Amino acid sequence: MARVEAIRENRTELLILEKLDKDKPKVLITLAQALIKSKKLELIIQKSTELGVSAIIPVITARSIVNIEGKTERKVERWQKIAREAAKQSQSSFVPSLSPPIPLKKLIKERNDAKKLLLSESKGTYLRDILIRYSTKGCQLEKPPLSVLILIGPEGGWTREEEDDILNHGFEAVSLGKPILRAETAAISGLSIISHFWNL
Repeated sequence: MARVEAIRENRTELLILEKLDKDKPKVLITLAQALIKSKKLELIIQKSTELGVSAIIPVITARSIVNIEGKTERKVERWQKIAREAAKQSQSSFVPSLSPPIPLKKLIKERNDAKKLLLSESKGTYLRDILIRYSTKGCQLEKPPLSVLILIGPEGGWTREEEDDILNHGFEAVSLGKPILRAETAAISGLSIISHFWNL
């Protein structure tokens, strides 16, 4: 809450009267999204911000068809702007961090999130079953993790080598069901379900 103190030619000065801290999410959600076409990736950034993710990491994979070499800084600035606008629209008290794209091998070797999920087209437990097992309501078997990373593949899917490598680094394969979803649909659907079960 603030009061307008002065209106200048190029700025407005406010006096902060009270800070209202919104509840922090119970589970910190990181989206690791394989690089896909620009407009689709921007949609994912916008919607995942609205869904309350804490971080977004673009990932370079074998089937990433987008090359942003030489444009990384400009791209990251645009992604950050999209995230800020989405946070403002959804009245979120924080904006997710957005990192420059990193290679898949680097991501899977360095992340130590409490729960690491790989969205797979060919195998894995239904995501809903994992979330129910750790649900904060009802007859939960275990408490939800403090942090979760969900890794979403490119438009062409994972190579077999990539998928094996990811699973060998502590990721758990999960599925959204039989339909083969577009990358942007899979990301938004997966994040919506996680947020609904673990952060409401």
